[in-house]
Formats: sequence, structure tokens, C-alpha cells
Amino acid sequence: MKRAAGLACLVLVAASSAAQDEVYQADKKYSFRLVGDALAREEWTWDIFVSPTQTRKEDRWRLQARPRVEVGLGKLVLGVGGDFNYSKDENTKLAAGAFPLYRDNYDSRDARVDLAFASLKPASWVQVQGGRFVMPIAFTEMIWDRDLRPQGGALSLDFRNHGGLESIGVTVLGAKGSHVFDDDGTSMLLASLAAILPAGRQQKLELLGSYVAFYDVDKLEPILRRQNLRVPGPPALSPLALDYRVVDLVARLRGSGRVPTLLVAEYCWNTEADALNKGIWAALVVGSTETGRTRVEYTYAKVDRDATLAAYGADDFLWVTGWDGHRLDLGFRAGPHSALHAVGQLQRFKDSPRGFDNDVWVRRYRLELRVRG
Repeated sequence: MKRAAGLACLVLVAASSAAQDEVYQADKKYSFRLVGDALAREEWTWDIFVSPTQTRKEDRWRLQARPRVEVGLGKLVLGVGGDFNYSKDENTKLAAGAFPLYRDNYDSRDARVDLAFASLKPASWVQVQGGRFVMPIAFTEMIWDRDLRPQGGALSLDFRNHGGLESIGVTVLGAKGSHVFDDDGTSMLLASLAAILPAGRQQKLELLGSYVAFYDVDKLEPILRRQNLRVPGPPALSPLALDYRVVDLVARLRGSGRVPTLLVAEYCWNTEADALNKGIWAALVVGSTETGRTRVEYTYAKVDRDATLAAYGADDFLWVTGWDGHRLDLGFRAGPHSALHAVGQLQRFKDSPRGFDNDVWVRRYRLELRVRG
């Protein structure tokens, strides 16, 4: 019954996405939009090591709907959105054992406020946001999971056609309590500089440099400490042993020809760690399910155990830090606002403290229907 209700919610969000233009506009100063996105996923994971002689397999499905309402009042936009999840598993029930790993950035049986923000744009080159809003910095999944929202405030300055650049901008953001789960004792402060410059007739180069500082990481709840180095002691009680001051550099080369292309290269390091403190991310995307019929994406990543704070990276990679591996994502357009994706991943927990699974390659497959708003 609940699965049917989740599917109905998915259809509702798809319908709202199809009608995502402004449904009411009294004049140019006032607007109202109902939009959203949704996900239906089936996933299978093989060869997860439990002990040196035992592996297990996971098979689970998930439904997610995230509708939102945005009201425009001249230069001010107010927004509120919900996050509705229902999954086969109850992922807040940690598995018993001496080394529990809790990898998800969502509660599988939950309805919650996802967005609640005010955004003010007094001029074309400045924007101020406050509340719980979409991350305004174009991080990759290595640094920030797209499902998470910073809770705090942000100031963005963006100057167009400046000194031969298409744009150059800076963003400063402060946040606290940004996770789905309890992280009220941990705060984040970051600054980012971005530039876009032409790189040929149909190409442009996007450069992004960021500094991300996390404070009071020892106050993270045990379920969010994940793979990062801990103070010696029982895993359920030991706080994180290091601070995280992360420098992140990203370059994106976009091609806008008949077949869109995107090449991504990223390097990050945690300046507070002396070992296992770096991460690399490389991706190639060909095609689009928005302007075309198919899209292919290949990603390779190698993320050391303490390259970044693992509580906030993408949960789709089984382990957020301490791994390396590959992902292939084949997308097919299913409608004006939807796409079907087949995703395969092959990765290993290279920095596992257990040792016996450092060189074991885990296979993960997913089928997804994504609806975008």
C-alpha cells in the first residue's frame, strides 16, 4: 500500500514538473511556481564483506519525491519544499557488529522539510540566500551530496563579461545543521571563486576553487562519523580524530555542439591531515536526456580516507571516502521531464581498517527513473 502511495506521489511530481512554468502571475512583480523532482530506484549490490570468509548481497528499492513551491515577490523569492522517502529497508537501524558503517544521506521511512529559504537578488550581480537552500557552489559528489541542503546563509557575487571572461564570481557560505541526520553541533564555512572563459567556438572552460572548513567535527553523531579516522576506542563512542580544512579545485570543459560533451577533472586535499588526505575525480559525459535522447557518463574516482569529511559526500558510492573505483551511467530520455538510467559501479574499500577487504571489488547495479523539475 505504501509503495503504491509512493508511486502515486512520483506521478504527481512528474505532472507538476511537466507544468513547471509559472501557473499564476498577477504581473511581472509576482509569480508562483509548483515544481519538483522524483526518483524511483531498484539497486543490487554484491560481494560486501562481513568477515574474511563471509560476504553478503543487498537488494533494495527506494521511492523519493521532492515537490516545492516558490513565490516571487519582485526581487525576493520565497521557497519551501518537502522530501518524501519510502524504501524497502529501514536504514536507520544499524547492523550489529564491531565496525558498523552507515552510508545513506536519507531516512528511508520519512517525510521532512527539504527546503525553506528566502533569496534576494537586488541586482543582477548579487544574490543573498538564507534558510535551508540548494547548495549554490558547483561541487562534485566527492565534496557534497546533491540530496543535502546547507542550512545558514550565503552571499554570491557574479560579474558577467569581465576582462575577457564570460563570468567571474565569488560565493561565501556559512551553515550549521545541514544534514538529514543530527549534526547540530558541527558547522561549515566555505568560500569559492568561479570563472567561465571561452575555449573555442563551441566550448567553454569552467574553473572552480573552494576552501571548505568544518568545525567541531568531534560532535558529529556516531552514525555520521563514517570512514574518517577516529580516536582509538569503541566505534560507537570514538569521535573523529582530525580536523577538516579542505581545498578543492575543479575544471569543467563543456562542449555545446550537436552532441553535448562535458569533461570534469577535480583534485582535493585536507590540509589538516598528513596522510590519506587527497582525492581525485574524473568524469566524461557525452549526450543529454534533456536536449537529446541518450546520455553516457563515465566516472573514475580515488578518495583517500581523510580527503574530506565523509558525512557530506555522495552516498551513492557505498563508502564516501577511503575507496577507488568506476561508475558507468547510461541514460535514456523517457519523456519531456523524465529519463531512465542504468548504472553500474565497481569499487573497492582501499582504506578499510579491517584489511581483509582492501582489494575486494564490490559490484553495484541500479535502475532508476528520474523526474526533474
